[in-house]
Amino acid sequence: MKKRTLILLLSIPAVLLILIIAIVLGNALTSERSAGSLTSFGEGLAGISSGKDMLAVSVSDSAFRAEEASMAPSFLPPMPETAGQTAAEVDQKIIKTGSLSIVVDDVSSSVEEITTLAVGKGGFVQDSSVSERADGTKYGSIIVRVPSDEFENGVSEIKVLANLVENESTSGQDVTEQFTDLQAQLRNAQAQEQTYLSILSQATTVEDILNIQRELGYIRSQIESLQGRIQYLENQTSYSTISVFLKEEPSVLIPTREFRPLTEIREATRALVAIGQNLVLGLIWLAIIGGGILLPLGLLTWVIVATVKKLRKKSRQRK
Repeated sequence: MKKRTLILLLSIPAVLLILIIAIVLGNALTSERSAGSLTSFGEGLAGISSGKDMLAVSVSDSAFRAEEASMAPSFLPPMPETAGQTAAEVDQKIIKTGSLSIVVDDVSSSVEEITTLAVGKGGFVQDSSVSERADGTKYGSIIVRVPSDEFENGVSEIKVLANLVENESTSGQDVTEQFTDLQAQLRNAQAQEQTYLSILSQATTVEDILNIQRELGYIRSQIESLQGRIQYLENQTSYSTISVFLKEEPSVLIPTREFRPLTEIREATRALVAIGQNLVLGLIWLAIIGGGILLPLGLLTWVIVATVKKLRKKSRQRK
C-alpha cells in the first residue's frame, strides 16, 4: 500500500510536468505560425503598394515625355536606317579593265580602226598618241571606254587587228557592296537634311537658326560627297576601260632620195671653203687683237730691260 501511494505521488508531478511542456511547445508553434502569416501578409501588402507606386511613376513619366515632345521639337536627327537592299538584291556593279600590247602593220590606221570600233559600240576615246622612231616605224597607245556589256567583244575585235598579241590582261573589281552602302548613306543624309529643314521652319531664336544652318551645311557637304562617289562608281561600272599599246615591226627602209654624188662633192667643197674662210678670219682677228696687246707689252719690256742695263753699267764705272 505504501509503495502504491509513493508511486502515485511521484507520477502526479511527472504528468503535470509533461502537460506543462506540451502546453509550452504548442504555444510556441502557434506563435511562430501566426508570425509567419503576418510576415507574408505584410510582404504582400508591400508588393501591392510598390506596384502601385511604379505604375504611378510610369504613367507620370509617360505623361511628362508626351508633354515635353508636344512643347518643343527634338533637334536630334532620325536614327540611321539599314542598308535596305543587300548586294545580292541589286544588280552587280563590276569595274572591268583590260590591257593589250599588240604588233600591227600600221599604227596610225590601227588607231583609227580602234576608234571607229569604240564609237560604234557606244563608247568613246579617252586618250591616244602616235610617235615615230628614227628608223621610220611608229608606236603609240589608245585608251577607249566601251559599255560594260561590250567589254569582251571589244577586246576580241581589237585582237583581230593585231599581227601578234604580245601581252593581254583583264580584271574585274566587284563594288556592289560599296555601291549599296553609299546609296544607303545618301538616303540617310537626305532624310537628316529634311528633318533639319523641318526643324528650321519651327525655330524661333537666332541661336537655334544658326545651329541648324551649320548642321545643314555639314549634311549638304556629305550629300554632295556621297553623290560624287556614287556617280564615279556608276561611270566606272557602266563603261569599261581598254588600254591598247601598239607598235610596228622594225624594217629596213630603202632610201627614197635620188643618189647624186656630184651634189655631195659640191656640198663637201663648199664646207671646205667655209672652213678655210673661217680659219683666215680667225688669223686676222688674232693678228689685230694680238698685235694690239703684245706690241705695248713688248715695248714696255724693252724699256725696262734697257733701263736696268744702264743702271748696272753706271754702277760698274763708279767701282
